[in-house]
Amino acid sequence: MRHLHLAGAAVIALAAVPAFAADIPMRAPVVAPVVAPVYNWTGFYIGGNVGYHWDRDRTTTAANPIGWTVAGAAAIDGITGGTTHPRGFIGGGQIGYNWQTSSNFLWGFEADANALGGTSSRLVTPFAVINPADVFTTSAETRFLATVRGRLGVTFDRALLYVTGGLAVANTEFTDSFGSFGNTVIASISSSSTRAGWTVGGGFEYGFADNWSAKIEYLYVDLGTIDTRIPSCTACAVGSDIGVSHKYTENIVRFGLNYRFGGGPVIARY
Repeated sequence: MRHLHLAGAAVIALAAVPAFAADIPMRAPVVAPVVAPVYNWTGFYIGGNVGYHWDRDRTTTAANPIGWTVAGAAAIDGITGGTTHPRGFIGGGQIGYNWQTSSNFLWGFEADANALGGTSSRLVTPFAVINPADVFTTSAETRFLATVRGRLGVTFDRALLYVTGGLAVANTEFTDSFGSFGNTVIASISSSSTRAGWTVGGGFEYGFADNWSAKIEYLYVDLGTIDTRIPSCTACAVGSDIGVSHKYTENIVRFGLNYRFGGGPVIARY
């Protein structure tokens, strides 16, 4: 009988297990949060660019009244506000580094070197108080431009809006001449100068692949004032040299393509 009682108790206990288990609350399975991938702009990059530039060379002159007489010098000095507009192709390469913060801000630097094409000339005549056939001519061009700039921007996943600014260094060439005595005697000066100035601009860049991005950019470049001096011609009076000042600025619009190397932290949002 004792064994029958034990067996009965075991059956009753087993029968009660499902009911007890049903009363235990079930935990929901743990689900990992969904990570939304975000484009990562951090890293070194290298690329190329091509575009168009249009420049402004504003010339002013200063003649010595001892060599040209007061009236003649005043006529030459009246070449004020005249401009030439070199324009043409620009193309080159760039290298830089981006660092993107978790708050979608981006900072970095970029350096580039570019070749430029396009020469512009200007002729002024007559100088009635000197000789109606006397002429002043000037031409200007930029052959090389390099910049070193900081960049600060805001990212919207694959899109980047940025401002940029810094140092600009350019090689410019000017040819200034004055044709005296009915343009039969010409004094001329050609000068090539490497000048440092400043630049500022902005752009839009889009990452169309994991390591590739394309951009469109505008830059304004100011090279300051560059001075030249036309020497006195052999048949002119002593002190007949003419000083010429060139106030030179550039506007640039260009398209670029960059390849970015890895190395930055992975940025993700939850």
